[in-house]
Amino acid sequence: MKEKTILSFIELLNNIKESGLTIPGYCEENGMHASSIYNKWSDFINNHKDHPRYKEVVQLYNDVRDHGKVSEEKIDSENCTEITYDRDENDHIVYYKYKIYRKNKTPLIGKFSRDEMNIVYRLYSYYGASLTQREVSRYFPELSLVDFKRILSAMNIYKASAPFAPHIIEEKSTDDLREMQLREKENDFLKKIEEDKIKNNERLLKKYATENEELKSQLSSLKSFQFKLIDCPKIIRTSTIGKPNYEYLNLYIADMHIGATVTSGTLYAENIGYGINEAARRLTEILNKLSKLGTYNKINICLMGDMVDSCGPTNKTSRLDHSLPENMDGFEQANAYITLIKNFVEGLAQSNICNEICMYSVRCGNHSGPIEYVATRALFAELKLSGIKSTLSDKFFCTFKEGNHTYCLTHGKDQTYMKKGMPLVLDDKNKVMLYEWLDDNNITGENIHIIKGDLHSNNYSSCRKLDYRNVLSLFGASDYSAFNFGRNSYGVSYDLCLNGNIVRGEFQNI
Repeated sequence: MKEKTILSFIELLNNIKESGLTIPGYCEENGMHASSIYNKWSDFINNHKDHPRYKEVVQLYNDVRDHGKVSEEKIDSENCTEITYDRDENDHIVYYKYKIYRKNKTPLIGKFSRDEMNIVYRLYSYYGASLTQREVSRYFPELSLVDFKRILSAMNIYKASAPFAPHIIEEKSTDDLREMQLREKENDFLKKIEEDKIKNNERLLKKYATENEELKSQLSSLKSFQFKLIDCPKIIRTSTIGKPNYEYLNLYIADMHIGATVTSGTLYAENIGYGINEAARRLTEILNKLSKLGTYNKINICLMGDMVDSCGPTNKTSRLDHSLPENMDGFEQANAYITLIKNFVEGLAQSNICNEICMYSVRCGNHSGPIEYVATRALFAELKLSGIKSTLSDKFFCTFKEGNHTYCLTHGKDQTYMKKGMPLVLDDKNKVMLYEWLDDNNITGENIHIIKGDLHSNNYSSCRKLDYRNVLSLFGASDYSAFNFGRNSYGVSYDLCLNGNIVRGEFQNI
């Protein structure tokens, strides 16, 4: 608060004191909102303890707050409570200590840890969970409700307080606090959904149990009922076919993350030791499965971004905002990526299961950045010598057509601008973005397919103008994603075209 605002706040408290009204009563009479006074008080008490008029403002606020009340306890001493902070060598708050005097009783003495104090602020504040004092006090069974209320009052914790304890406000920036608040709201929302889901399941179980009893009763009354099926023609297969010859197959190799390390401390062990040998084994198994599936007039190999794990010698993502655990440097990653894909394409060509191979690549991903773009150009230059047609996109989308089908490939998150990548399930915001992009690029028709990587998950959704698909990651789940999001299958997704019809599938956990 600015000094001018503090002086205005003091003048307002004096006016309320002289009126003899409560804070809500004064605000109602003067057309004001009581919440504005509570917010200013919370700001002052948390951020201006060194102000020369601090004690005066505290006493004035306490006088105003007590209007219209008959105090159960009133201590003549000016200092009826003692609130102190224990700090470490870095001047960080470690404990919140309190000593509260009670009439004809020993003082209430204790302390809250950092986590305990943050629980109080987060659960009690209007801006947090907004629980009642009684509900919050249940997290502290050693304190009675009356004592818990005394502590809240002594520490000036009110409904209008910020949803963060003082040590959080001291140690975090405004942007960090905003991000934490959003995460807390999201967690509370998800928790509420889970609670509602459990309640709904219980309701359904009761409903199904009742219906089951009713059905049993109905069946018992139908024992004597006889009926005869209507004669219908039999449905049998009239012809057989051998191994199919597909018009084309799109193979989506996404998020290979060559160079990534998964440690032994993760929840799941499938990617521990992931490296060149394991990636080569998985690509070999894909080639074997393609051979068993059929033959193809054409195979389009689509490289979907984040084929290498970092953007270069720094071992960081392309946004340079955090380091990655890796077992190769940037040069080794680029060389390994080029060699693995080149060997896979050559093996596919030698298998004689297709007449033509084409290569497509999106520009890059949010991990690999320009180093992948340059490595892919080198890869395509080598493959061109073998007669392999290739397209490396310079834009966010890489587009190609097969028959009356249009495929729009993208990693799903760029290396610079997108705060969040494109979602797992198509939402209205991204639908509008895709519609506008299609119109700008004069892409029309009923068979438009948006294919993306980034999220390491296979998922499909559709709307009137297009369908939208997330494809698997060859790498799978890192230890970071396993702990924070969940376990993902690894492998590749594909689209098959047979007689103009698209068949979607994937090779999982190969």
